Amino acid sequence: MIIRHFKFWVILFGAVLALLVIYSGVVLYTGSCAYRNNCLESGRAELVHTPIATLIPATLQPSATVVSIPSSSENCTMTAEALLSAWVSAGFPASQPFQFTDLNQVACEATFSDVQSLFTQSNSWYQGALACTSCHDINLSVADSAGLDLSSYSGVVAGSQRSAGGSNGQDILGGGDWPKSKLYQVLFVLQQMPYGAPENAVTGGGPTILAGLPINVINATPTMTTTVVEIARPNTPGGTGDAVNLTGDSNAGEKIFVDQCQMCHGLQGTDNVLNPGSDDGTIPALNPIDSTLVSADYKTFAYNLDLFIENGSRPAGVNPARWMPPWGAKNGLTQQQIADVIAYVISLNK
Repeated sequence: MIIRHFKFWVILFGAVLALLVIYSGVVLYTGSCAYRNNCLESGRAELVHTPIATLIPATLQPSATVVSIPSSSENCTMTAEALLSAWVSAGFPASQPFQFTDLNQVACEATFSDVQSLFTQSNSWYQGALACTSCHDINLSVADSAGLDLSSYSGVVAGSQRSAGGSNGQDILGGGDWPKSKLYQVLFVLQQMPYGAPENAVTGGGPTILAGLPINVINATPTMTTTVVEIARPNTPGGTGDAVNLTGDSNAGEKIFVDQCQMCHGLQGTDNVLNPGSDDGTIPALNPIDSTLVSADYKTFAYNLDLFIENGSRPAGVNPARWMPPWGAKNGLTQQQIADVIAYVISLNK
């Protein structure tokens, strides 16, 4: 009985204590906040909530960007339009240097390799830009290529609107007159390219780039003699056929080679078959093949070979007994058969 009374008093005491605590809290709160729940009249600072930071919309267009082509700190500074203008106005030389004055009024010198960087490097025209050669390469049959190959000097000077097998198209360099050139009109007047550029991403003169070297730096630096290696080409006109766009079968190509090619090029292309009346006296071997035709890039290697197979080639000499017939142009072999032979010859040179 005593235990029960003791429990009753303990529970009662706890309840009274809890009520006192609650009452004290209410008095303190209402007293300090002057009976308002926002504490504005009590002298306490109002709690200000910081909003969540606004994310930049994914469609926001970047402002104009100055993009520098990676190069030496000694390089000259100029706009893409000025560099192209200087090159074209100098007669668009393939390897010889051309001169210009950069934005800092420094006399400079550059070569086509500096110009080509504008076509072959991504991010050249604005941050995130694809390289021009992602569309304009040797694969002229692609719909968005405009029949224009910007991946090499020969491709640039050959012009646009070329067919897959065509050698020359429409001049884009204005014959050396830069303001009248198609390249100037498309890039800097109409600003149709680079395709898909965000608004204001490319300024009127194009990106400011680093290219070439000051002439005083060139004159102060010992020059090294370099040999320009020309890639072997047939002496007959014409471009490639569709074979370069097909997948070749080297096993099928070996059978075609034995039937059609071995009589001149020998077993597996290794023999120097005699060719009286030619300057060389023999037919060039295909295994190993002329080193200038070889490329680690399969499509480039195929392109080099197809020019000969498609169009043929007559050896230099007074009256050569044998010469390469135009297998593709005269339909001696189908384009698939040519692709197979190309695959076989490439396999011999790995």
